[in-house]
Amino acid sequence: MGFPSSGTFEVDLVFPRNATYTPQALMPVVWALQKPSMAPPLASYITWSLWEGNNHSSPGSIDGGLIELRDEDPADERLISKFFNTMEYPDGYWTLTWSLELSNCSQYTGPSHTLTRSGSTVFTIHKSGQEPDLVAATSASQCGAMEAYAFNVTSFGSACGHLGLTPTTNPCAVNISSSAASSLYASATASACAPNTPVNPNVTCPTSTSTSSASNSASRSRIATAPALLMLLVWGINLILIG
Repeated sequence: MGFPSSGTFEVDLVFPRNATYTPQALMPVVWALQKPSMAPPLASYITWSLWEGNNHSSPGSIDGGLIELRDEDPADERLISKFFNTMEYPDGYWTLTWSLELSNCSQYTGPSHTLTRSGSTVFTIHKSGQEPDLVAATSASQCGAMEAYAFNVTSFGSACGHLGLTPTTNPCAVNISSSAASSLYASATASACAPNTPVNPNVTCPTSTSTSSASNSASRSRIATAPALLMLLVWGINLILIG
């Protein structure tokens, strides 16, 4: 698939916001890429960190997260999600910091230069909080509160982009439907339940197909054996009567 020759590339932090949420076994962090096909030729990536309280090494913290935006996605929008467990830390505030980095070759004749845009948000976890709602986060009444960075790419160089004047961001162009939100959670559940993944006791994992098949096979075996046992019983009774 070919890359676009120019356009506006935008990254939006959809969730979380500066609000209070209930404890979650799968608490989402979601970014949206607008014109995601422009991400690979810009050599772009996201770094992120998350910590509870004011201690970067506190239990549950995530440091040095890296998301490389290499996929050639022809869609107008792409969602990127990460999930973490706040059930073990039901009360307190969390800080999320993130940076978007891309290669900017504008006005340079030598090697391309890295352009960085950074954001952060502080949110609270408490039993009295609201449930995370990804659909509502992109509604007309809430979409304007997203952290967003947009870039006017006029052309591409070698693994970098030539940038024009900074465009106005348009976070309200992002839309997360109920089915899209469900898909993100289903993927997170599958990841949490994958073999060799540390057990999250607060995530309910679906019964595996192999286990169900084995159970069904055993049931069929018991059903098939019942008529044979009945025939043996009748045969034994007949022998007794004849004797």
